[in-house]
Amino acid sequence: MHAPDNEAVHGPWAQEGLDKLGLVLCECAAHVEAGSTEKAANCLARAMGLATAAGNGPLRRLTVPMADCLARRILRPIPAIADALIDPSECIDQRSVRSARRRFFDLSPFPKVAFAVSNRAIIEAVENEKNVHVIDFAGPAAQPRQWIELLHDFHRRPEGPPPHLRLTVLETLDFNDLHSILKLKSGEARALICTQQLHRFLAVADDSMSCSSSFGSSSASHFNNQMTAIARLQQMASSSSSVACAEDDADADLDRSPATPLSFVSPPASTPPPLLHTPPAMASFLSAARALCPHVMVVTEQDASHNGASFRKRFAEALQHYAAAYGSLDATATAYGRPAAELAEVERAVVGEEIRGVLLREGAQRRERHDRLQNWAARMEVAGFRNVPLSYAAMRNGNEMVRRCGVRGCESREHGGCLLLCWSSWPLYSVSAWRPNRGEDSPGIIE
Repeated sequence: MHAPDNEAVHGPWAQEGLDKLGLVLCECAAHVEAGSTEKAANCLARAMGLATAAGNGPLRRLTVPMADCLARRILRPIPAIADALIDPSECIDQRSVRSARRRFFDLSPFPKVAFAVSNRAIIEAVENEKNVHVIDFAGPAAQPRQWIELLHDFHRRPEGPPPHLRLTVLETLDFNDLHSILKLKSGEARALICTQQLHRFLAVADDSMSCSSSFGSSSASHFNNQMTAIARLQQMASSSSSVACAEDDADADLDRSPATPLSFVSPPASTPPPLLHTPPAMASFLSAARALCPHVMVVTEQDASHNGASFRKRFAEALQHYAAAYGSLDATATAYGRPAAELAEVERAVVGEEIRGVLLREGAQRRERHDRLQNWAARMEVAGFRNVPLSYAAMRNGNEMVRRCGVRGCESREHGGCLLLCWSSWPLYSVSAWRPNRGEDSPGIIE
């Protein structure tokens, strides 16, 4: 059995004097992975004893969903008991979920910072364009406030707003009638927004492998519908964008954000990313997005290593990531004078459900597969995109939004032309901008 992951004792856990609690939780996760039920149960009992003495701070509250996931994993080898347990996710009313998501946006500074940076990147990418089409693939993460602010930004352009501006918001990536929804037109300048959606494609490979196994025909249907929808998007993009792509090829300067210094050189990564598996659905979606010939594609994702197969490592990473997330929400709720019940609803229906998705779901059912910025960059480059470094103006917009939030601990950090949004130096989100690499053939799918 592996030793417990000592990294859990650093950061918020050490700062709050709860490093021992973090170590015991990680030790329990290691026993769960090794199948040592009795040792895992003993560790969980110790962890709950330590948590009881820890007061009611954010880490104490985080221990509750983490321990619940460990308990359910311990009982999983006993189907008669595991199947009899009530799944809390099934008891949450969808209206409560929507309300909690709105309150999460109000509380957390990071979505607002990401939107401010994304909007600036879009405005710069379609500068002087008269016919603009913004396509938002954000799904449930879509926020009307971003669109309203984007429309204001277009109105404030020195050259004035574009005479023809369309905004298409897709609430799901499982499209039924793409042609009537997108209504793509030749010659339009397109900008794509993809907020916290790409990581869900990482589960599609499991879908295809699970079609004939325990997940049954529903997974097969989901996988086939998704691939069919993406094929339609590819066909539409190819038929509507050939003229636009040819025009873009004639202007190489558009591959650079207008406010980006000519001397910018993306710093090399400290270590090369590991060999990444790109599921066919993700590769096809990115291929279709590339065929749309967008002037820019802005990608926002949670920055965490939650895509690994090892439960022990995934648990240790989640323990750190969500400690920072809980800490940021607690600090902003205190600073803004929000009631405790509002914070509890966000922690339960939004962040708590995410934690359950990361730690309890496996195979095709595990949709929360967050990954690090360098891995998303590698996938985007393989798919035929090149990075568009965020401009000084976009970074300034992000920094100004951080300052306006007025909460110590909220930080934005430039990294290789992209932006990392951090809480007490721990990265929680990444924002990056991409553009099709015109001069090369689209790479194949990595298996």
